[in-house]
Amino acid sequence: MRTITAATAAALLALPFVPLSSAADAVSGPPMGWSSRSLGCSVSDASVRQAADALAPLAPLGYRYVIIDDCWLAPQRAAGALAPDPARFPGGVTALAGYVHGKGLKLGLSLSAGTKACAGGGPGSYKSEAADAAQVKEWGVDYVKYDWCNIPTGDFPGQNVQQIGQTLYPRMRQALGGDVVFAMNNEDGSTVPWLWGKDAGATTWRTNVYNRPIADAYATMVDIWEFNQLRAEYAGPGSWADPDLLQAGRGGMTNTEYRTQVTLWAMGAAPLILQADPAKAPPAIVGNPKVIAVDQDTLGAHGRLVKSDGWYHVVSKPLAGGDRAIALFNESDRAATISTRLGASRYRVEELWTDPASGGVTSSAGELAAQVPAHAALLYRVSESREQAPPLVTFEADPPAFLGADRPSVLEPGRTGEIVTRVTNTGATARLRDVEVTAAAPPGWQVTARTPARTSRLDGGETFTVTWAVTPPADAALQNHDLTFSMGGQSATAVVTVAKSPGAGRTYLSDLAWTSVKNYFGPVEKDTSNGERAAGDGRPITIEGVTYAKGLGTHSPAEIEYYTGGRCSAVEFQAGIDDEVGAAGSAGFEVWADGGRVAYSGLLTGAMPARKVTASIEGARYIRLVATNGGDNATSDHADFADATVTCQ
Repeated sequence: MRTITAATAAALLALPFVPLSSAADAVSGPPMGWSSRSLGCSVSDASVRQAADALAPLAPLGYRYVIIDDCWLAPQRAAGALAPDPARFPGGVTALAGYVHGKGLKLGLSLSAGTKACAGGGPGSYKSEAADAAQVKEWGVDYVKYDWCNIPTGDFPGQNVQQIGQTLYPRMRQALGGDVVFAMNNEDGSTVPWLWGKDAGATTWRTNVYNRPIADAYATMVDIWEFNQLRAEYAGPGSWADPDLLQAGRGGMTNTEYRTQVTLWAMGAAPLILQADPAKAPPAIVGNPKVIAVDQDTLGAHGRLVKSDGWYHVVSKPLAGGDRAIALFNESDRAATISTRLGASRYRVEELWTDPASGGVTSSAGELAAQVPAHAALLYRVSESREQAPPLVTFEADPPAFLGADRPSVLEPGRTGEIVTRVTNTGATARLRDVEVTAAAPPGWQVTARTPARTSRLDGGETFTVTWAVTPPADAALQNHDLTFSMGGQSATAVVTVAKSPGAGRTYLSDLAWTSVKNYFGPVEKDTSNGERAAGDGRPITIEGVTYAKGLGTHSPAEIEYYTGGRCSAVEFQAGIDDEVGAAGSAGFEVWADGGRVAYSGLLTGAMPARKVTASIEGARYIRLVATNGGDNATSDHADFADATVTCQ
């Protein structure tokens, strides 16, 4: 379980609702558009025009702001005035603004509240706020992202960072006036802008506590969403919480994870600003008009958690006209059913990510429940209604055996296992008739129903369960595979892991395939030390002058997981810090069997000989070798699991 989520869930749920009045603002909803951040200092007049061309087709959906994020300024002012970099923007900002406006779009620029820009070496707006604001407005700029870099804190004796921010940010807001979007961008959160950004007239204010831009990675995105939820009470129409840019199209996450980000951002009434080239942002993800309507809803409310247990989250957002948006978010690594009570009435329920051609409208008598794929978020629009729509159905494939089970089921090559599907009529509004479940599997797989796969009727509250015999081929790849089941136009996917337990006897772990691996720098190396960042650059494993032909070279903190299938009894290795870092480095070496630690080496340093570690792993389905940081700098923590073996039946 994600400890940060479990630890913050109670705080997130306890936040009170505080209605906010609208701040002076130039937009009717959270800003939408594109940022040049990914271009860095390679940004240019040509690249911005190209982005504007690609963004224009999305303008009818609300994507209107073309924002140049740093590196557009000349190194020095010209006669005291800001000037664009002559090499990157030889035509000037006015001409560029005219081009962008001609596309039906608006132009944004970044400025800094300090003495210098955050990147590119240009001047900041400190003590020049009025002149700089007048100048960018004269150029035709519609949006200012106001950064917090190079702040002369010495000019504010006795004041903390928040007090300084409350002095400098309002200066630029007032100078710009209400017809320019004002995005307060304090990336490390040191000025706590959520406490006062609305009063300062900010259109948006950053909410995370990361002193860096958002990464194109699922875990980071979820962390930032959690921080954003903690600021929900301060957000409202005209002054919105900003958890940073949309990542869809950059390639670091799956399409499911990108849909999740857009869903969570829409539920938070967050700015929808693309970081990818607009031409590469998938239209089905960033251009869903029903999802955008939730983000841009005129009520301007920030969605609140109504249910959360650390892995599975229910977020509800009131919408103008009395409807609600409800998101079911499965943070875990396997599909899970998430449910919530709607109230004592009958409801029209529309799933907003569904292909419009297939409908997606159902009816419920008080409960909303669905199997949500791993890392996915389903988004619904719910309204009270007497409409006779089909009953709401929960269709599950391979549901977890217990709440919190986040690991996909495991099948072994050539061995038959079981997968269960469940169909539940949760609508309690009408009977389902002629329910039939069918299966589709990858080539070479065998999937056969062990129990009847069809039932003539299913009343409200009833569940129809089918047990399937599933056999992967003997040569199935040792990775995750999708098994798809269908029922009445709905589909449910079971993600199963094909893994092979070690053979009988004693086997070197470096000769086996791991199921997952994490390493601080570079890859974990087999039969060599960690070396540096590149794969295959390790040296013979050597600890205090003793060389080992076999083993695993890591850089702690590191984790290496293996599937053992309950057939193994012991793990052994020689633990130590590799000689390639000299006497530096320190680490602890652990063995985990399923959910518990079964062995620990104690703290070892680069000046100590190897220490033998033996662990009993009887009955464990998975084991993990873990190298922990010794509490100092991790630079030299080259941790070796020398002669690492597993003994199995």
